[in-house]
Amino acid sequence: MHEETARLRSLFDRADICDLLAEFVRCLDDRDFTGYAALFTEDGVLRMPGREYRGRAGLAEYVEADLGHYHRTHHLSANHRVEVDGDRATSRSSMHAVHLRSADDPTDWWSVGGWYDNTYRRVGTAWRFHTVDITPVWLGEGP
Repeated sequence: MHEETARLRSLFDRADICDLLAEFVRCLDDRDFTGYAALFTEDGVLRMPGREYRGRAGLAEYVEADLGHYHRTHHLSANHRVEVDGDRATSRSSMHAVHLRSADDPTDWWSVGGWYDNTYRRVGTAWRFHTVDITPVWLGEGP
């Protein structure tokens, strides 16, 4: 492949993966758990400390059971470092998530910051998460 064509392809792939990361947090915060699950490969894996879920089937219900009881959530994924290798890619991004417990009290929240370490596979023409590893670095709570 011509060097300029390869660089353009890499830029497009990186942009598509960054869009996928933005859709990932949008789905969580909009409670679109079915849309969230659709962002994973069929054999995708979601890992958090002490927990792991394998496969796209049932993932929407699993995430809804974890986050659905919060009044609202606000997830951020930033500072994306994406590396593409053909039809596979990896990324590390900063993660910050706020979980509002009550509609009546906006000071009743907890939050976590850390890392999203992900792997991706190209499925047809689209990128999908193959693994999502969530690594907390800090936790905080409202007064």
